[in-house]
Amino acid sequence: MSAGRGLNRHSVVSAGTEPQPHAGGDGPFGPRRAVGAGPAAKSVVEDASALIRAEIALAKTELTRAVKAKATGGGLLVGAGVCGWLALQGLLLAAGFALALVLPGWAAALVVSVLLLMAAGVLALVGRRLLATPVSIETTKHNVEEDLAWTKAHLSGR
Repeated sequence: MSAGRGLNRHSVVSAGTEPQPHAGGDGPFGPRRAVGAGPAAKSVVEDASALIRAEIALAKTELTRAVKAKATGGGLLVGAGVCGWLALQGLLLAAGFALALVLPGWAAALVVSVLLLMAAGVLALVGRRLLATPVSIETTKHNVEEDLAWTKAHLSGR
């Protein structure tokens, strides 16, 4: 396992789900003194369990961030709708009355309505762009692939 990966896991694991060190070693993923087959097998199982817990915690963190971004995009779309509705009510009246001084009333209302629809369209496009960002757990996928490669490399020699 590379040193860079340890930093990613440690930041997630240290959030309260840190595995306990084994009795015979330096830590959950660290070196250990020579032991018999039984304790060594137990140590491998404990390491695998700690690794799986760390990967699950990392995946949860990634998905939480992605869901928050989606919620923000949805909130912006709701905000665009509310702003569009309120603007339609207030500004249509004020601008319509102002334009009715130089244009016929119907033409004044049409000009104001088109401008408000353009503003609502811009807000909707910004919210839609935020919602179009894909949800990704690439860091977790990369870590798991690296773990599998490391495990195969170290188990194939036995």
